[in-house]
Parts: sequence; structure tokens; C-alpha cells
Amino acid sequence: MVTTLVAIVIAGLLSAEKIHDYYIKSQLDPQVELDRAYKNMAAVTSYKYSLLSTFTVDQRKEVISEVVGEKQGGNTHIKGEMVNTPVDIYYIDRTIYNYDSFGKKWLVIPSSTSNSEELLISELNPLSNFRFKQVSMVEKLGFEEIDGTECLLAKCKPSVENQLLETMWKDFEYRIWIDFRKGLIKQAELKAVNKKMLTTKLTVRVMFSDLNRKIKIQPPDTNVKN
Repeated sequence: MVTTLVAIVIAGLLSAEKIHDYYIKSQLDPQVELDRAYKNMAAVTSYKYSLLSTFTVDQRKEVISEVVGEKQGGNTHIKGEMVNTPVDIYYIDRTIYNYDSFGKKWLVIPSSTSNSEELLISELNPLSNFRFKQVSMVEKLGFEEIDGTECLLAKCKPSVENQLLETMWKDFEYRIWIDFRKGLIKQAELKAVNKKMLTTKLTVRVMFSDLNRKIKIQPPDTNVKN
């Protein structure tokens, strides 16, 4: 009898929790959640990420870049491939450290800017792909789990604030997976059409992790060959 009563109580609590969770999710406004996550991401000081960008030309898919990266303040490190070439790049204190996989040595290049975004390499600053001038409509598509976190999936067609993207692309469509409990973006994807060749399409997908966790990025030992 006691066991049965305990089981009924537990079942009741679980049902109440599910009902509460359903109510919370049903009340989410995708525009409000996107605005909140957008502002919170702008304030994030460190994170890790993976980025995949591809072209589709007449149904033929080509990989532009596939990298993993980490950021701490203005310092960035990425590793992977760009245009079928291995890359290992650090951007630290206005200095670029680029590993030359053919010469088997580090190239050290001073930079005139303290902002990696001004280098016009979106792989060094993935959030630059997801800055909007205006968002006319945000659509709630549902919920999906990303890396163990339940996320609100939203879709929008904004005007973008990115010189590199604006120059070559149009008809931007974004899908954004929002950790609505923390107000942060877990994953984002953009699709766009080339302005001159309408059969050429761009896709960029980024996944974020370890947001605001301690990350230490130091310059590589340029005397050691990889």
C-alpha cells in the first residue's frame, strides 16, 4: 500500500513537472528569445566552436572551410581546413601565427588591428556571421536537442550586418537553436544565394560550447615544428 502510494505521488510530481515544462515552452516568444540570446552572446567573453561552411553549385556541394576554434577575449585559435588546405592559426595581441604546413614552420605576421573581425576571416569570429540590422519576422519551428540541451529552434530572414556577406550574397535565411533556459545560442545556420550566380548557394553552420568558461590561448612555440 505504501509502495503504491509513493509511486502515485512520484507519478503525480513527474506529471506536474511535464505540465509546467510544456507551459513554459508554449509561452516562449521566438522574437523575444532571439533578442535575449543575441544580446547575451554579444557579452560572452570566451567560448569554443566548430564551423562548417559550404557552397552548393548546381546541386554539387563543395566544402569551403571546416574548423574548430576557441576564443578568449580578443584572442583566437582555429584549426582544420580552408579551401582544401590545412590551417592552424592563432590571432593574439595584434599578431597572426599561421602554420605553414608545406614549409613546416610558423609564420609570424604583425597586424595593424586589434579586432579579428577586421581581418575579414569569418572563421576567426563566427558570431560576425550572425549580426543583423533588422529582423522582420521570427518563426518558431519547434524544439530540438543540441549536445544534450533542449533548444528552441527559430527561423528568420533578416538583413545582415556583415560587409563580407553583404557584398556577395542575398536572400539570407537563418535557423537558430536557442538554449532558452540560459538565453544563449547553441547552434546557428545561415543560407544565402549568390548575387551574380543564383544557382550558387552558401551554407554556414556553427555550434558553440563552453560559453564563458575559462579558456587560455597562448602563442605557439614558433621554434618547434609540428
